Parts: sequence; C-alpha cells; structure tokens
Amino acid sequence: MIISGVFPCPVCNSAWSKFLLEKKGNNADEGSITLYSCAFCDTVYLGSDNQVEYDEQLYAYYEAYQGKNKEEIFNPLTRKSYCNVLRLFDVYGGGKSILDVGCGKGDFVDAAIDEGYNAEGIELSPLAVNIAQGFGLPVSNMDFFSSDIKDSSKDIVTMFEVIEHLSNPVHFLDRAAQVVKPGGLIYLTTPNFNSLDRRVLSVKWNAIHREHLVYFTPATLLKLIHKNTGLTVLHIESKNISSQLINHYKRIGDRFKIKRNDQYVSKIKQHKINSESIDYIRIQIDKSPYMRFIKQSSNLLLNVTSLGSTIVILLRRRW
Repeated sequence: MIISGVFPCPVCNSAWSKFLLEKKGNNADEGSITLYSCAFCDTVYLGSDNQVEYDEQLYAYYEAYQGKNKEEIFNPLTRKSYCNVLRLFDVYGGGKSILDVGCGKGDFVDAAIDEGYNAEGIELSPLAVNIAQGFGLPVSNMDFFSSDIKDSSKDIVTMFEVIEHLSNPVHFLDRAAQVVKPGGLIYLTTPNFNSLDRRVLSVKWNAIHREHLVYFTPATLLKLIHKNTGLTVLHIESKNISSQLINHYKRIGDRFKIKRNDQYVSKIKQHKINSESIDYIRIQIDKSPYMRFIKQSSNLLLNVTSLGSTIVILLRRRW
C-alpha cells in the first residue's frame, strides 16, 4: 500500500512511499527501525524524524583498538582484497592520488601507501583518527565538504561502506565528482538490500541498523547515478555472502551435529566456535586453489542474480 506524508525519499525527495518492515530494538531505549521503499525510485530508507549521519556513540567500538599494533587490528585477508581494488584502478588508469572518505582506522590508506599510491584519509570519528595517526598514517578528522579539500585535487575518491550513512547521497556523489580531477575515478561499496543475506535473515540482517539511513540494490544505485549525476559507470557487481549468513547456517547445522563427550555444546559455546571459525574459513579458501575456484564461481552466480551481500561500483568523472 502506497502512503504519503511519512518521510521524504533521500534520493528523489518524493513523499510517496511503501511501508517495508519494522525491526524492534533490543531494549526500550533503542526503539524500532522502520524502513520504507520510495514509490517512485524504489530506494529503501529509514523512516525517522531525527536521522543523524554521525553519532559518536555508535563508533565507541574503536575504543577497543586503542594502543594495539597494526598486526592486531589490520586483517591481512582484508588487505589482500584492498590490493585487488588498487589493481582495478590501474586497469582504468586511475592515477596515484587517493582520498579515502570515511577511512576508519586507516586500513585502506595503509595498503594504498604500501602499493605506491599517494593516499590520505578523512574520518569523523576522533577515536578512529587517533588510531590511524598513531600508525603515522595521513588521516584527518575532517568533513568531506571542508573547504580544505580542493576541487579537482585527487585522481581517485574511495568510499567503503559510507553512502548508506548519508541523508543526501546525491549531494555526496556530486561532491566526490568535484574533488576528483576530470577523468578521475570514484569507487564505493555498500550493503545490497537485494542480497541473499537480507532475504534469508530478514529483520535480523545486521545491515539494518539505525546508523544506516538509505539502502540500495544494484538497480536502485544505478538509477540514482543515471538520473542524478553526470558520472559514467565503469564497473558494477554484487559479491560475497556475509559471515552472519554463514554463521546462521552453521548454527542450524550445529543443533544437530555438534557433540562433545556425548554432551551437546551449549548455545553460547557454539556461537563462540562459529564466530572464531570465520577467519579460519577465509584463510582456508585463500590457501586452496579449488576453494578459490568455488568462491569465484559462487561470486559469478551472486553477481548475475544481484544477490551478493556487497555492491561494488566504479565511476568516472567525465572530462
């Protein structure tokens, strides 16, 4: 049922929308999360009259990383995936200067510098900036719209899991197009609302969170770009399934299969085993040519069906 007068769409500003789902909070203080789908552009967005793009309390988890070294907090498998991203830039002649927007604790900036790029990052969380600067990384506590970031100053702008946090994603992409040089690249990733993860997990999907203001599918993201920007799409894909979905199926299997000393492992212990096994699984896949082939084949299928957990898109500013 289409309704009006709820909350305007953050992409096309339409007031006409459809109620999609409600996720109850874990406690009375949290309240619920209500998502709507725009009746005109199909964008899914958070229905709330006090949307906040940045809430420092939501990033308090960075406190746990304070004082640790790179080896403890920079995942080598994630770093390897970042190197694949950098190779994609080389394919499209992206140049060597990179601004990573919403760079967190600086993982990607660190990888890019090691690969010979002139990379720097900006981040709103002071805790994350403190970690990155502690490693000597060129990361600043700065807003993307700061006048200190000059127009046509970068070859590449990257945004890993950022656009879903924005109340006006079109405005943000326009800013990215200003910052890159003519012919420059814009790379972003975001959770896929059409993913297998979301379809299976429904309201339990971890990406449904009050800090996420807008949710895209490959189709709605392309629609936004084609209708609202002058950017050229060079590459788009959806890939992977999340560790949450893997754990979901593992827990189902564990109810029937896990037994130790003829006693079923407690649910708490099962959850610990499942959580710790995700990195082990990633390592084993990376080591085995056969498992890598299975993963690549699975990603091909996920991309064709648009069911991958993450959307990846590479854009170019026109000359």
